[in-house]
Amino acid sequence: IIIIIIDLLPLWDVKDLSRTSKSVREACMPSLFRCVEIPFSTDGFNKLESLINTDARYYIVSFTYVVPELLKPKILDFSCFKYDLLTPDSYMETAKEIYDGGNRANDYPSYIVIYETLHDICEEQRNIVDNGVDLSVLSSTFGALPRLTEVGLSFCEVIEDDSSLSPFTAGMTTAEDSYGYHLRVVSDAIQSSRNRGAAINTVSLSGFNLPYYHEWEVPELSTLLESLGKLLQSVRVIRLSDSSFPLEVLSRCALDIHQLDMCYIVVKRNALEDFLETNKISLRSIGFHDVTITESSRLVSPSRLSSDMLCKMMKIPQSSSCQAALCGCLPFRKEGWRILLNSDDHPQRSET
Repeated sequence: IIIIIIDLLPLWDVKDLSRTSKSVREACMPSLFRCVEIPFSTDGFNKLESLINTDARYYIVSFTYVVPELLKPKILDFSCFKYDLLTPDSYMETAKEIYDGGNRANDYPSYIVIYETLHDICEEQRNIVDNGVDLSVLSSTFGALPRLTEVGLSFCEVIEDDSSLSPFTAGMTTAEDSYGYHLRVVSDAIQSSRNRGAAINTVSLSGFNLPYYHEWEVPELSTLLESLGKLLQSVRVIRLSDSSFPLEVLSRCALDIHQLDMCYIVVKRNALEDFLETNKISLRSIGFHDVTITESSRLVSPSRLSSDMLCKMMKIPQSSSCQAALCGCLPFRKEGWRILLNSDDHPQRSET
């Protein structure tokens, strides 16, 4: 009975329940450790190494790796920082804009505080990257989790817990290089674990969006695309949350996937149509919620993706009935749709 109760509880209630007794905690273990999240940091890797030496590793099914943009190494040189990245004049201009916007002078950090904070972060990042700590720990971790089937990357800004620093960090990271690096590391770690028998068949990407480019700018993305393609090869399920970039750049790539889940993304109609057309032979299931479709013409307003619209895109018959499905996207559960495709490409809808 207690197992049934635990399965119906949200995770925060399971955590509270697990503290009541040793026997109850044992019953809560599968729910507590089914999904784990570890950040790209020295503390994160230390906790991960400790975790895989406990019985908790037998319950981990989904692993999410939170990865920040990487700071430019020349931040470690104060002269480069002062003259190339954030000049005192630039600092004063930004501080004045913040002050003119109605904020108080003590709402933004001093120049030296900014430098010391970024220096410490950059130093930690370089120690991890230069010594291959991330690849080593992830490779050994994935191979040590017998039930692991899903690996996710959650991309974030270099500093998320202190918004006062954000206005001063423009130009100190390169999103494309950061994304490409993390994709290669995770891809290599997955491949290494597969060579030892791991059965990772699902990849999820969250927050994977490139900076805005003007129409006349042509960013160099060949290395990034190669890293993304390598990561997604040999997977059967792709989950995208706030990440339209993969669909748009891989719209004409056949990935041999069985399931595509889309959550809270804005995607161009032609990109989604091309992706579905290219992968329609292998696709068996499509789940979605909060998906906005934009048109090539700016005169046409964006629209919310519906099951009927998706059927039209795939050129398959529309069903007369639709059932709302619960999305498993964490940390919230939202109403959405799931279309199951049979061998005749006729959609069937069911709860997930």
